[in-house]
Amino acid sequence: MKRILAVLAVLVMALTVALAWRMRSLRAYKHAPSGGSGTIEGVEVDVTARMSARISAIHVKEGDTVKKGQLLVELDCSEPEALMAEAKARLATAKANVDASRASAAAAAGNTSAASFTAKAAAEQASALEADRANVTREATRLTSLYSTGSISGSQMDQVDTRAAGISHQVEAMQANEKAARARVEAAFRTQLAAQSQTATAQGNVTLAEAGVLRGEIALRECKLTAPRDGTVQARNYEPGEVVLPGARVLTLVDLREARSTFFLPNAELASAAPGRSVEVRADAWPGEAFAGAVLRVSSKAEFTPRNVQTREDRDRLVYGIEISIPNPSGKLRPGMPVDVVLVGTER
Repeated sequence: MKRILAVLAVLVMALTVALAWRMRSLRAYKHAPSGGSGTIEGVEVDVTARMSARISAIHVKEGDTVKKGQLLVELDCSEPEALMAEAKARLATAKANVDASRASAAAAAGNTSAASFTAKAAAEQASALEADRANVTREATRLTSLYSTGSISGSQMDQVDTRAAGISHQVEAMQANEKAARARVEAAFRTQLAAQSQTATAQGNVTLAEAGVLRGEIALRECKLTAPRDGTVQARNYEPGEVVLPGARVLTLVDLREARSTFFLPNAELASAAPGRSVEVRADAWPGEAFAGAVLRVSSKAEFTPRNVQTREDRDRLVYGIEISIPNPSGKLRPGMPVDVVLVGTER
């Protein structure tokens, strides 16, 4: 009997200790910081081709560290180089046409100016002759009256008539010259307008040729793929000699200087998470060392949601994804590494 009582006493003591330890663990969990577990991820960047071409050379292999702007891949640029040479030739021809058109326009403007000066001079001469003819006409009228009275001889009257007829012929000739000069002005002006139109067209051709050269330069730049940022080569998807299509991922880089991870918080602890909140990250690979970070984003919708959320237990099963950012200049945190995350200054 005593042995049975002793066994019962030991069992009661063991249960009491276990219950006390469980209650202590629950209290510790209740007052522990909010957090969860996640996996380290890096910022991945794909090095893609924007043109269809054959790979000439790849200068890196998986695991290599690269710097921003470093040459990674070279593509065969034979066709873009030929197109570039053609575009430059078109540009040179277009510029030469512009120079020739401008010279023609300048010459046409000179011809217009000269024709205008000639027409003006002819008009002035015709006006002067017209005035002389008016004077001779008045003199002839006066001498005709004198001749009818016998005051002057017939020879004097003939001289006046001859002079009047000569001036009339000169006026008609000068007016014809003026008309011809004005016709030349109009023709020269039309030629000038045509030359200016040709200059504008040639200038438009220059603009088009310059655009072609710019496209060629862009195509040539795309023949050399450089690193868009510092990082490590995570995947090499092609080899030299293979043909890539536009959008093909030739290399994948991962930047570990700023590691990221996502963990999940229950619905009841969501109030403790906000963008910018400090977090502490611990990894099994580095025991005793904590990495400081901050909350980057809080998911706007719940994950693992039950079909019908009706009870408090169901609400507690709602979890929200929390993305964090951890500065990682030493590179100790690597993609795929499991970590534990706690939100600093919080408790459940």
